[in-house]
Amino acid sequence: MRATAHLCGHDIPMKRVENSQVWEANLSAPHEGVYSLGVSVEDARGKIATDEIRLVIGDRGEGERVERDQDNALEAWPEHGLLGTQLGPNKNGKKW
Repeated sequence: MRATAHLCGHDIPMKRVENSQVWEANLSAPHEGVYSLGVSVEDARGKIATDEIRLVIGDRGEGERVERDQDNALEAWPEHGLLGTQLGPNKNGKKW
């Protein structure tokens, strides 16, 4: 198996942490800002899985928070399974 991190146009090989399912790499961004960090993993059969997240490097300041929980909810992020919907009348999706 082979894993590679992708940041700022650079492909950085990742190493598997001994006796675990964890992979790691040393990365650095050139300066403060928002970056896309991608990871691709190729298995022994040649199948490739990829994922990507956004990183904020540096001080992002205080985010605004409103009083009602539902107004602070995440928006839809379908590529990661978040539909932006609520399952039930309360935040845990359970009946009252």
